[in-house]
Amino acid sequence: MRCHTRLLAATILIIASGAVHAEGDDPLQRLRVFETARRDATDFRTLPASDLATGPDPVAIRPLPGKPLLVGLLRGSSVLVLLDEQLHEVQRLPTPRAPSGMAVSPAGNVFVSAETSPAIARYTLRDGRLARRASIPLAAVRSVRDVATGDDGVLYVVEDHDHRLLTIDLRGRVLAGDTAPVCLGPRHVMRTEHHVLVDCILAHTVVVRAVDAHGVPLDDGEVRITHDGPIWSIDAHESADGLMLGLGGVEDHPLDRREGSFGYIDSFVWIYRVAGDPPVATRMAAVDVSALGVVTPKIVALTPGDPVRLRVLGYGDAPLAELSWSDRHVGRKGLWPRPEIVTRTFVPGGVMEAPLAGGRTVVADPLLDAWVVDEGGETPRLIKVPEPHARAVEARVGEALFFTTAMAPWNRTRGPLSRFTCETCHFEGGVDGRVHNSGRDDIRVTTRPLFGLGNDRPYFSRALDPDLAGMVHNEFRVAGLRSRHDPWFSLGTADLPWLSAVGVGQEPLSPEPLRRSLMTFLMGFTHRPNPAVAGRRTWSPEERRGAEVFRDRCAACHAPRLVTDRPESAVPFADWERLVMSPAGAIVWARDTREQTGIVPYVHPEGTRIPSLRRLYRKRPYFTNGSSPDLESVLARARITPAGFMHDGSAAAGGKPLDPSERAALLAFLDLL
Repeated sequence: MRCHTRLLAATILIIASGAVHAEGDDPLQRLRVFETARRDATDFRTLPASDLATGPDPVAIRPLPGKPLLVGLLRGSSVLVLLDEQLHEVQRLPTPRAPSGMAVSPAGNVFVSAETSPAIARYTLRDGRLARRASIPLAAVRSVRDVATGDDGVLYVVEDHDHRLLTIDLRGRVLAGDTAPVCLGPRHVMRTEHHVLVDCILAHTVVVRAVDAHGVPLDDGEVRITHDGPIWSIDAHESADGLMLGLGGVEDHPLDRREGSFGYIDSFVWIYRVAGDPPVATRMAAVDVSALGVVTPKIVALTPGDPVRLRVLGYGDAPLAELSWSDRHVGRKGLWPRPEIVTRTFVPGGVMEAPLAGGRTVVADPLLDAWVVDEGGETPRLIKVPEPHARAVEARVGEALFFTTAMAPWNRTRGPLSRFTCETCHFEGGVDGRVHNSGRDDIRVTTRPLFGLGNDRPYFSRALDPDLAGMVHNEFRVAGLRSRHDPWFSLGTADLPWLSAVGVGQEPLSPEPLRRSLMTFLMGFTHRPNPAVAGRRTWSPEERRGAEVFRDRCAACHAPRLVTDRPESAVPFADWERLVMSPAGAIVWARDTREQTGIVPYVHPEGTRIPSLRRLYRKRPYFTNGSSPDLESVLARARITPAGFMHDGSAAAGGKPLDPSERAALLAFLDLL
């Protein structure tokens, strides 16, 4: 009944908005026909991974010390580029697939990390050209998210499979951090003169550790800054009175769903000072930058001194903000007074910036697939990065709708009202580690990844949206629910001039093409390759044993289907190994029905929709209510009962747990998915 009520409401909304003019003129039905045709024509076994489907994706840019040259990283093309100060390409060199982090040492050595490689690629500048040197291997590491370097001849790497910070020398010997996780979801690492900092997206925490004379981080005196929501960006500088940090992230407040939309998820920036013996972190400033139009800030550039300055660029909207505090008298709330604020027009999509001559800066922008030069004026200069494969305008517009405020451009920021994007809760399309109140009684839920939706319907834990057309239409409605604006709107360059950079012409896009664009993007927004299978074709004996246990214990619910709502797409066990070990890893491991497995309270009277198990290592915490922090906990709670498999043993009187060998084998197999 709830499903029919929601679809009826969506239909009434379309009619009220003037979209249905005559009998048979149903935009949602046309979108469903488009979706069906697209799914029927897609071979999900060979669909390109999203690291290839979203363009060249420039994700890093840094200057080379003492040279009029820069190095940039193109994640989608898996190349390192050498650039002159006019941002002309001088040279390209291959990197491991899906490079994600880059560091440049004071001597000019370039180090590159990649999500699919257990090694650090190394490059040296010789006679104005980059040369590849031997990589630095990392034992027992599968995926390196980011890398940093200091003056001490050591490297700091964060890997997001086992959530560790490793300190290594240039031969790959581990100096510190060989086993213990630093915190959940480490994504960024940076080094200052006396400290190493790690930003952990899923733990909503920045970890600050002092380093010794050899550059090795010290556990003693560690400081942790934790918010109620992810922190997306950090910058830090040593000062006379301690370490000063600038942070950008979501509002430090519980997500509120009671009004049917999303409350208290504005973008904020903060200034912290870490000082004292033992050191403590003190919040000095907090500013709602969504109110300035700066949404999902992935770039914060801190300049200490008098005044303290913070430059902020958002991935999700066009304005750039420059904040300065000349009066730093601590007020009644223990914070500095409101800063002086200057904003100007820029473009969305920036993730890293680097200085250029003459006070200019250049920004790496994977959304627009460009180097963006800020010359201080109102119009930045875009230098497009060549794309190996042309992308449809629809897909590029859909990407923009996902990652910017374009889906709800009229949202306000007051109290719970917020300006946000899909990425506010789905970092880079994945999860944000939150367990929040759903707005329905005492039901708490986790965030789910938005990768691989094309073959994984119906949608949401309650599975109330049977197809992508209905889900996308409802998301337009919910995203702008409290904006006082009709969600059935048109959008063009007159509204958002930067849309021209993704191929939008003079004619605005009407409501139906906007929804079709987001659908097109989501159908191609596939999971990235699993680093656990990179370079491999066969299972180990334990992984094979785990596959057999999974077949016997788990596959009745987590079905080995290529399309969750098509039972005929089930993959026979003999073909599991070939598909699991392929880059796409296309089996969804789900079906389109609800089950009651003991994880309560249930989000629907019939239970919860069986979720996909693809890329489990990126989805923590686990279960709809987030009650298991890791897969070991998931398997420890499992019970085999006369009625079937139960995920929570407390609801299974007389149930039998998995034996230790089954659990170990299952862990090995699940890691491959």
